[in-house]
Amino acid sequence: MTVNTRAMKTEYPAKPLDIVGLYHTMLQARVTNDLLKTRKTQGRFPFYIGCGGHESMAAVVAALNDDDWLALYYRDLAAWLQRTGDPYGLLREAYSRTTGPMGAGRNMPSHYASKRHRILPGFSEVAGLAPFVGGVGFSIKWHKKGELILCSTGDGGSATNDFNVLFRQSAVYQLPVLMVVEDNGWAITTPSSIQWAGSLVEWAKAGSVYAEEVDGSDVMATYETTCRLVAHIRSGQGPALLHLHLGFLDPHSSSTDIRSYRKKEEIELTAATKDPIKNFSRWLVEHEYAQESDLVRMRKETRAELESIEQEVLKEPEPTAERVLDHVIYVPEWYENIPRGTKRPTTMLGAINEALIELAKRDPDFFVYGQDVGSPKGGVFGATAMLVSQFPQRAISSPLNEQLIVGIAAGAGMHDGKARCAEIQFVDYHQSATQTIRLAARIPYQSYGDWSVPLLMRAKSGSGGGGPISSSSAGGGAYGHSNAGEHWFTTIPGMITVCPATPFDAKGLLLESARAKSPVMFLERGRLYRSEPPKDSEGNSIPAMAEYWQVPEGYYTLPLGKARRLRIGEGLSGIAIIAWGTMVLEACSAAANVVKSEGGAIEIVDLRTLMPFDQEAITAAVKETNRVIVVTEETDHTSFGRHIHSWIVEHCFYDLDGTPILISALAAPAAPYNAAEETALYPSAKMIEEKIGTLLVE
Repeated sequence: MTVNTRAMKTEYPAKPLDIVGLYHTMLQARVTNDLLKTRKTQGRFPFYIGCGGHESMAAVVAALNDDDWLALYYRDLAAWLQRTGDPYGLLREAYSRTTGPMGAGRNMPSHYASKRHRILPGFSEVAGLAPFVGGVGFSIKWHKKGELILCSTGDGGSATNDFNVLFRQSAVYQLPVLMVVEDNGWAITTPSSIQWAGSLVEWAKAGSVYAEEVDGSDVMATYETTCRLVAHIRSGQGPALLHLHLGFLDPHSSSTDIRSYRKKEEIELTAATKDPIKNFSRWLVEHEYAQESDLVRMRKETRAELESIEQEVLKEPEPTAERVLDHVIYVPEWYENIPRGTKRPTTMLGAINEALIELAKRDPDFFVYGQDVGSPKGGVFGATAMLVSQFPQRAISSPLNEQLIVGIAAGAGMHDGKARCAEIQFVDYHQSATQTIRLAARIPYQSYGDWSVPLLMRAKSGSGGGGPISSSSAGGGAYGHSNAGEHWFTTIPGMITVCPATPFDAKGLLLESARAKSPVMFLERGRLYRSEPPKDSEGNSIPAMAEYWQVPEGYYTLPLGKARRLRIGEGLSGIAIIAWGTMVLEACSAAANVVKSEGGAIEIVDLRTLMPFDQEAITAAVKETNRVIVVTEETDHTSFGRHIHSWIVEHCFYDLDGTPILISALAAPAAPYNAAEETALYPSAKMIEEKIGTLLVE
């Protein structure tokens, strides 16, 4: 083969460019794409999404260093090949082989991922990776490394909330991020003209992000433009955006007929003028890097090599049903540690402050990120006041965007494997971040354990006012500040959800949560921030609970997934009450009052961790008491409390002597501003007492 393999130097080189090698990578992507389209048509696997016309992304990646990070679009086969040199990967994923490097056959093909090669796991949710990219960029800058991260998406992806979050993250913090919009003219069947108004480049520049556009069918121009943008980023001038104009040679996916939404003339013109492989072939011949016959031979050899690889892949093992629950969730193994610090009376708010200080002492890269957390007050509730005082650079106030907040913390954790804390001011506000939270929880499963997302999220949750409903003020929370919130997180596979009831548990569980490799939602009941231990009707503290307001100094942890069983009274327990958060205090007050008047004992099971919850503790309590009440601060519309109630009926039915009772908030939005209606909305000790009486006489 007569091929000139000399390297080409540019004005802004990342490294000398092997031009013929770049062509071979692009050709390999095209031949792979053509082969897999054929195999899908033959019914060899259920789905394929094409990438014809996007091969110049190999030139974009060629302008980067090998230690730079990638978050790739599902049409970026050429980028995958340029970074990894792995022609087996996509075939293994298309045929769902356990050897697949992206998800071990678990995800659909073209969702590129590799921790080894610093490729973040791709999603079908368009631009879903973008908020995580901002977090990786934030961590790169925090560590003062010379790396950058590339995030590519399509023209439709540029319209998503996720992409706009990344844009704001990058611009506000001037992060080392290269955003690439691969504009092939179509978002499935919708033309790109409706995805933005005016010039994408001018839009980016107006937001303090340097931007250029280039014809992606011109491979060398694409490479040189990318080199300029990379040099801009590495010089510390902030992020950059590349508007890459492409011609799309395939339908959206194997489920789409290209002729149903594109005119024949437009398809033919695109193939004739915007094919980067054809254009680059001509350029190579014109500049004497190769002869036409060499390129024809290269294509034939590439096809033969790929068909040989395919035969190898077909002999490799397929997934079995036995592994279906592998890598769903990572709950840290708890190592028993006896708190050695001096115990002293502490509120839950004080305990949370102390836990954050302990985390900052042990990890120089730990920070809390959220609205107002860096203010002198330490956020609206003062949860970061000690952090602001002792480690002011570790309490970082964020823009007013929960998806942006979660993305920064999650991406930073993916970058170096250590949890950061995202503070959501009120759990009600988390909903703009729901997709990012759900994806963070899915990543270990989707990538078959290659990636994890250590992420600690804290949020004030539950009704307004301060202290237990039965013994403190009420009113003032109102709508947007009062949802309990657990049902939003306990339904997400891969998510750990915690809701402590006491200061002692809050500190120990928060410290243990930072060890988890799965995302943790730590729900802090606002009523408990400054509350005292629960009291009976005569104002006496309940000893079984009061001890947990004595919090040790220093570091200690408590196990996730383990409930605390409390006994109120003496003798055999006649009822078990399952509760968490504020409702534990209400249940203790109710139990103390009933025991005082009726005698006997009542068991309280404080779940502490809501998901995964302690099935053994619940089962044991039901077996011992044969009667059970579940108390939740949620409205009973498919609530987590209802799930616990149903679980007990299904798994403990023959141990029950009476119908299990569920006590929940009333079926109305949480929560009215005035004290009378708010108090009426939620379960109280008095209500629990009445239900105990009902159950005892059954």
